Order: sequence, then structure tokens, then C-alpha cells
Amino acid sequence: MTPRTEDRHVIEHRLLELVYTTDAPITAPALAYFAPCSLEDAERVLDDMVARDRIGMEVSDEGTITYVFPNRHRLAPRPEPMPAVPSTLDRPPGLPVAIRGGRQASPIGAALLSLIAPGAGQLYTGNMLSALLWFLLVTAGYTLILPGIFLHLCCIAAAASSAHRLNSSLARVQLGAG
Repeated sequence: MTPRTEDRHVIEHRLLELVYTTDAPITAPALAYFAPCSLEDAERVLDDMVARDRIGMEVSDEGTITYVFPNRHRLAPRPEPMPAVPSTLDRPPGLPVAIRGGRQASPIGAALLSLIAPGAGQLYTGNMLSALLWFLLVTAGYTLILPGIFLHLCCIAAAASSAHRLNSSLARVQLGAG
């Protein structure tokens, strides 16, 4: 849970983020939720900005107070800085899970796993679809024996290559974040 704030500057910053990254109507409850802060602190910041003629205030027939920002338009949100070592929860999209207890995927380990069971090395490096396809392809190839052996060797090489690619991707992410 995000800690609540009472700092007026933090609340104003979150208000501007709400205004320029969403199309949501600006109300004290919306700001209190987004900031996060108390409803009283949100009202205090909004009322102070109205008093300084920074924003306008509209009251509906039902009594709902909405705050109006002149020339409001949506801006693209700023990208968040990436962590130095991505975890399984906050890794860049498209990058498979490769850190096992703080270690990168082992190309030799991936190759050995694929030697034991076709596709297991790809599964180890986080490539589920590739693992399934290699398993089905090699298994079908073994019905004719020679193609199965050839496909199994290709599967082993592909697993090691997958681990190498994954490790180099992680290295690039870590360099970019550091």
C-alpha cells in the first residue's frame, strides 16, 4: 500500500499528473485517491489553487464540485526508471524470467535439460511456446529415428542459444539502468 502524504507540494505534483495523464474529472475525492492523501488535504490544495486563480471551480446542480484546468490536454506520462536487477514482477515487457536465485540462465544447463527432455531448456529460459513446439517436433521426428536425432541436436543448440540471448538481454537492461 502506498503511504499517505500531507505534503502540499507532493499533492500538487500528483494533481498535475492526474490532470495531464488522464481524462478523469478533477474532484477532491479523485485527488485524495490518486495522491494518496486525506480528503481534507486534497480539498485544501484544490481550494488554495482556486483562490490563487490557477484553476476554476464548477458546481453541478447536484452539488458536485469539479475543478477545471484551462487548456487541459493529455500528455504522455514520463517513463519510470528501470531497476538495476529486474525481478519477476517488474521486468521489462517481453523479457522472460531468467534470474534463478540471483543468477542468470546457464547455457550449459539449458542444453543439458534439452538433452534429457526436448524443450526443457527452452522452458528453463522462460520460452514456453518454444519449449512446447520443440517437444512436439522432436517427438514427431523420433517416429522416423534419424530426423528425431537431428532435431534433438538442433533443440539442444537452440536452448543454449536462448540462454545466451537471455543473458545478453539482461546485461543490456542492467547497463541501461546503471
